[in-house]
Amino acid sequence: MSAPFGHLLSPGRIGAMTTRNRIVMSPMETMYGTPEGHPSERTIAYFAARAAGGVGLVTVGATGIDPLHPETPGGLQIGTDDAIAAHRELVTAVHEHGARIQPQVVHAGPDGLGPELHGVTSLGPSVIPSYLTGRPSAEVTKEQIATVLDQFRAAAVRVRDAGYDGIELHAAHGYMFLGSFLAPQRNRRGDRYRGTSVEGRARVVLEALAAIRAEVGTDFPITLRISGYERVAAGRPVHDTASIAPLLVEAGVDAFHVSGGVIDRLVTRMVNAADDGDGLNVGAAAAVKEAVDVPVIAVGRLHDPVLAESVLADGRADFVALGRPLLADPELPRKLAAGEAERVRRCISCENCIDTLEEKLAAECAVNPLTGHERELVVPTSPAPYLVDPARPNAPGRRVVVVGGGPAGMETAWRAAAAGHQVVLLERSPALGGALVAASAVHPENRPYLDWLLAEVDRSAVDVRTGTEATPEVVAGLAPDAVVVASGGEVVLPAVPGDDLPHVSRGLDPDRVPSGRRVVVVGGRLAALEYAEMLARAGRLVAMLEAGSEIAPEVGLKRRTEHFDRIDRLGITVHVGCVVERISSDGVRYVPARGTSRLLPADAVVLAGTVVPSPALADAIVARLAGVAVHTVGDADLGPGLIRGATGGAARVLQSLF
Repeated sequence: MSAPFGHLLSPGRIGAMTTRNRIVMSPMETMYGTPEGHPSERTIAYFAARAAGGVGLVTVGATGIDPLHPETPGGLQIGTDDAIAAHRELVTAVHEHGARIQPQVVHAGPDGLGPELHGVTSLGPSVIPSYLTGRPSAEVTKEQIATVLDQFRAAAVRVRDAGYDGIELHAAHGYMFLGSFLAPQRNRRGDRYRGTSVEGRARVVLEALAAIRAEVGTDFPITLRISGYERVAAGRPVHDTASIAPLLVEAGVDAFHVSGGVIDRLVTRMVNAADDGDGLNVGAAAAVKEAVDVPVIAVGRLHDPVLAESVLADGRADFVALGRPLLADPELPRKLAAGEAERVRRCISCENCIDTLEEKLAAECAVNPLTGHERELVVPTSPAPYLVDPARPNAPGRRVVVVGGGPAGMETAWRAAAAGHQVVLLERSPALGGALVAASAVHPENRPYLDWLLAEVDRSAVDVRTGTEATPEVVAGLAPDAVVVASGGEVVLPAVPGDDLPHVSRGLDPDRVPSGRRVVVVGGRLAALEYAEMLARAGRLVAMLEAGSEIAPEVGLKRRTEHFDRIDRLGITVHVGCVVERISSDGVRYVPARGTSRLLPADAVVLAGTVVPSPALADAIVARLAGVAVHTVGDADLGPGLIRGATGGAARVLQSLF
């Protein structure tokens, strides 16, 4: 094919299964399942949206074969016959949009929540702690292994009966039942399943494949997910994986899904940070491909479709699996096929999808507020009849005035215009972008989202008026049916003796790099942390002082830990729970936690401040426009709401307009 993405968009085959393209939706935990572990309506809507977006093959996240050993609350299972009907509904919904679908079948092994939820003992190759809870497993006996193999066999039958197109067997990341047997650092057995030999580690996987093949025959596709390189001390190297691949093919594997890393609480080496680079599992996938004649799927930070295309074009893999990119934009495959690659909303690796699993027990996406909310946040792309004002029968939708051209304002504006509303966007600055401009300067991973937003607003029918102060009188003069105030939060700076000295900067300005080598940043919010990283990359010696107990409290532990790693590499010093007493010409006098007053030398001091909600403008517009709905979104409503607060607020406000 001569199309720019001819390899990605060409039909593929795994065993007897054909796919419309070579884009696979990677299995990801969402916790959307019912209490029984069945696919819920939320689950079905989530996967159907990706199928409608054009993906070739959907892989459902970890689906347990034993309901007494779930990996997560809200995780799926197909370990009982009563689960089949709900799975069949999911399969039907995905098939209606032309995609194939397979579940990733697992036994949680040593890493399940069986002890906590059902009072049973976890089973592992050895007595090893769960990555999630730390509770040790029992060493599984040969009789118990036989029982687990029977569960794999029975689950495979249910998978086929539910109408799935294939099955993915999970043996990756050094965890759960099969993966922990394959991992030398967790498999300490001395019998025929021993971890000291390739054959011993692989034996239980070979037996699981034989058990499944005995039930489903040779024409039901089986993909095996495996870590190419485990990236941990005593873990399995790439050549080990490549050397066992032919054995696995002989046992019935139709395709390999080559991931990398091993599990920990923050999936550190599985779901990788931007600092880890792109396409980091491609080499391992290529090594497996060079050893076998079945298709190989590459996965891991293939966020750029151009990179994904090159992986296939270079013959490094036969398919690519995309996880977070399809959370950010379910329509990625359709946009590539339509020649609209520039309209793909890129994942920004903010880790919100991981952190919300802990915070909300459900996966969400910062840049796509509809992820996981496809049912309740249904936004029409053309006006419904009841939106038409009888007094203006030829005018589509309502007249909506959006105040503020930052991320929340732009999200609201383009979505409202796409739904058929007449939208006027007022921004007092000469250009759009708001706080996201500075956020992109200090944290470049944000830039693709800013560029995408600007382009979407530009393509839309939004009437953009920059350099316009949105006073209540100006807004009233536009005769709005609804007003959305997205004017940003207020930055409150601390009052510190000496804050008027010439070497003190008030607020964060990435365009203004302080002079001098030693810089003290007072305040530890996320923006301050990213600003400090920018200064350190520019060669400054940076110290941060935060009165609270944590830095970057706005984000979850995975994102925060990535920043901890970064500031460690950059040599930034951080003090929390401290008191800043005063600023002098030679530094900052402060009291560290559990310490005594001391001077921290500084050539420059930056007061970062905190962001708080700013309702004053919205209140003034409400007073001026009686009877007109006025909504507040983004930082104006939440304080430090970040991108996820901006997008989520915009989607919910737009829903209220219908």
